[in-house]
Amino acid sequence: MRLSLFYTLAITSALTVLPFTESKAEEPPAPENANLLNLSLQQLSDVEVTSVSKKAEKASQAAAAIYVITQEDIRRSGLQSVPELLRMVPGLQVAQSGAHNWAITSRGFDSQFSNKLLVLIDGRTVYTPVFSGVYWDIQNVMLEDIERIEVIRGPGATLWGANAVNGVINIITKSAKDTQGTLITAATGNQERVSTAGRYGGTQGDLAYRTYAEYFNDKQEHTVSNPISGATQGMSGKDDWQNGQGGFRLDWGKTENEQATLQGDAYEGQEDALRFLPVTAAVNPTFFNIVNDTDLVSGMNVLGRWKHQLKAGSDITLQAYYDDVNRQAYATDNISLGPPTSLHTQTFDVDFQHNLTLDAHNEVTWGLGYRRITSGFGNSFYASFTPENFYENLFSGFLQDKMALVPDKLFMTFGTKLEHNDFSGFEYEPSIRLTWTPTDKQTVWAAVSRAVRAQTQSDTSLNLTLATIPTPPPFNIFSPSTVIAELGSSQTTSEDLTAYELGYRIQPMDNLSLDFTAFVNEYSHLASEATGAPSLAFDPIMGTYVFAPEISQNLNRGETHGFEAAATWEATKHIKISGGYTLYYENLHIVGSSLVTATGTAPKNQVNIRSYVDLPCNLQWDTMFYYVDRLPGTNDGFGDTMAIPAYGRLDMRVGWTPLQGVDLSLIGQNLLQSQHQEFSPFIFQTPEEISRSVLGKATVRF
Repeated sequence: MRLSLFYTLAITSALTVLPFTESKAEEPPAPENANLLNLSLQQLSDVEVTSVSKKAEKASQAAAAIYVITQEDIRRSGLQSVPELLRMVPGLQVAQSGAHNWAITSRGFDSQFSNKLLVLIDGRTVYTPVFSGVYWDIQNVMLEDIERIEVIRGPGATLWGANAVNGVINIITKSAKDTQGTLITAATGNQERVSTAGRYGGTQGDLAYRTYAEYFNDKQEHTVSNPISGATQGMSGKDDWQNGQGGFRLDWGKTENEQATLQGDAYEGQEDALRFLPVTAAVNPTFFNIVNDTDLVSGMNVLGRWKHQLKAGSDITLQAYYDDVNRQAYATDNISLGPPTSLHTQTFDVDFQHNLTLDAHNEVTWGLGYRRITSGFGNSFYASFTPENFYENLFSGFLQDKMALVPDKLFMTFGTKLEHNDFSGFEYEPSIRLTWTPTDKQTVWAAVSRAVRAQTQSDTSLNLTLATIPTPPPFNIFSPSTVIAELGSSQTTSEDLTAYELGYRIQPMDNLSLDFTAFVNEYSHLASEATGAPSLAFDPIMGTYVFAPEISQNLNRGETHGFEAAATWEATKHIKISGGYTLYYENLHIVGSSLVTATGTAPKNQVNIRSYVDLPCNLQWDTMFYYVDRLPGTNDGFGDTMAIPAYGRLDMRVGWTPLQGVDLSLIGQNLLQSQHQEFSPFIFQTPEEISRSVLGKATVRF
């Protein structure tokens, strides 16, 4: 594997900042984990979040179903990736289907191509514009650099725009001034062969900086028995995974009134996969071939942000970023089934935002944005786009007013997002929210919102091969093979959601906090498929076959509703227990299911319980238990229904701090079972189970 891009960035960043290093006597390193378990519940409820209103406000008073994963949660969990951390959040469904594959969603509609959840890293949108989903395998943020992860369940479209339909995840990293000194981590285990990272931070006058580099290499998971592919229980999934990444961040702030940030990342990785590809009888009489595939992934991003305080209660922010993503899949064995499939997307985005206080009763936030997306594809028999190169422009603006109806007690927030894209044209996404704080420790909120999942190139111009079957009579006189494929259509429209939410937060005692949310989501124009007229087609490798299209439409509709609860209890000064519960129902009217709209893809019940215990001799014992109800029926990509049994997952971490700045951890995951299945397989892959793992990790700060 080539890691030239990663090494170049890491070395260049180090050479750039090292000459500016000041002595430790002048600027001692900040103790990052000095008070991780010393925050009281009141302090945690006073943590300021920005994802709900695009400006700082107390999490306890936000008019949305928000959950914050803190740096304490990240460290004490022992988890090694962002997708795994998201299991903590009530209302989110996180399911792993292979070493480097996750299906993640909020409030239903989970799939390989989940497209109703907006994900940001420091304000940079990381969903893939081709299908509005997220490639979780390339979102490898250095976990020690994360300040918090803000998760909104429910629409966030009024501020964040299309695709913030069922939720928003905002990963916020620490300022460079909070990551001073040197940090080195190293880990190894039975599933993670090696994981290592290093970071250095320093200052020069008013400028704070950091650089980092990280690398990991994970082993493959194991297959579930599958009569279609011929896979047997415990067979190697051959999905080894390795990735290298490096980056930098610069923060400048001469005064509180003016601040600037420049940051960037670059990565390169290799992901192996065992895939069974549909073929015609001319290639293989079983209608599929098992292929050892390799995906090469690489990319880079750079983001700049400038914030200027105009006067008390008024500020402006200007942000711009560029994001470049490359993916290429090719067979590593001797089987050649045509040219490799590749994807290259480039995104340039610029946003302006103005916060101002009009008077004692009105706080207004408004902004403008422009996004330019360039997509290029290397078409193959299995996935192709017409045209292969595509350009999209997105113009947006939003306006929101938070009005104090009763000072310090009752607030109404209303506004809308206005967007224009090259597919569906003009979109509007309004919302109105009420917040009532009868006491300092109680908040009641309600919201009505509209959101859309805008069309993408996949909706309009994708040709995706799903399966090959024997041709039924009378068409078998033309060819023994029929290829079933999903075919995009220019007649598709945006998906619509109207959401109703009601929430209540209370801190009945100083050591106990409770958070409850109920929701009803009404969907229209959900993605569907209709069987098109078959035709005769020819491919140089596949030969002559009958082409049976499943044409994209928007005829599905339905309703989902549910209840979410979260609680945190400080049992003693040294024991903290947190938990969450999710109840979910769906009533979907399916005219023709699709890869992103199907019943049975979300569990009815989910539970998580976590405990953090401080023991004598600088020891910590942390336990996490998750229960996920069965999935009644999910599609395996070939028309078969596959129920996923309910499972319980137990994770544990034992930590020890023998010296100041030295943390040692022994981490066990999936301890109750040697392996279990969490989701149906991704397209062309056989079902896989997630294995028990044990990991040892050391972190040194100096």
